[in-house]
Amino acid sequence: MKRRLLCVFLIPATFATIGLTQEKKASPHYLPGGGAADPADKVGFFPNPTGGIDALDLATGKLLWSAIDANRPLVATADRLFAQAGTSNQVRILVFDTTKEGKLAVESQAIKLADWASVQTAYGRSFRSSAKVEGNALYLSWEARAFYAGGARPTPQIEKAARKEASGAARVDLDSGKVEALDPDQAAKFPVTGESINPKVGTLTLTMIDGVAKNAKGPFERRRTLRAVNEAKEVVWERDIKAPVFLPPRP
Repeated sequence: MKRRLLCVFLIPATFATIGLTQEKKASPHYLPGGGAADPADKVGFFPNPTGGIDALDLATGKLLWSAIDANRPLVATADRLFAQAGTSNQVRILVFDTTKEGKLAVESQAIKLADWASVQTAYGRSFRSSAKVEGNALYLSWEARAFYAGGARPTPQIEKAARKEASGAARVDLDSGKVEALDPDQAAKFPVTGESINPKVGTLTLTMIDGVAKNAKGPFERRRTLRAVNEAKEVVWERDIKAPVFLPPRP
């Protein structure tokens, strides 16, 4: 009887499943003026003067589309913009399809903050947040602070009583919009990160020009212009974006 040799080739599981197990992750490329760029640095998303977000062609400054439902871009991928909406003590995450002129794809449930917190500029309040996309989830981290902002010099007791701090993190399901608040141990894995701004997009450099707003009703109304300059220091394009908000001092 002849014996046949059977050869079995074993393929390591890591090669066979790499396409299935590799998580999609996205970290923001921050631009001046509170903007964020897509991974190719072709489209930039910026808060606009009317309270929405403008999608701009970074090579020409051309307006591609606008979103009126959100006011702060967080992260952009090749086909999605993840943005924050909110003005009081809660925020929502909105996801826009950038291949369909910013069509709203997902809107999350509300992410509740501390009762005294304020997302918008307010006396004695500060707020910051950052986001990271991992797989089909977005993790939003936030910090809120309160401090004395009255006109008269406070006593140490009043100043101490006005100081408050709160922070947290939430997981947003990007399929359903469902929000899950993370416990402190989980939230510690997603700290609020500072905005490391990179003003370079291709051969252009983005800068901001601040000045008094047109038809300003007071000295605290500002105008901010985003300017793109090429390597020859020539202005290629300019566009108005959201200006910083300054509150008049209290009496």
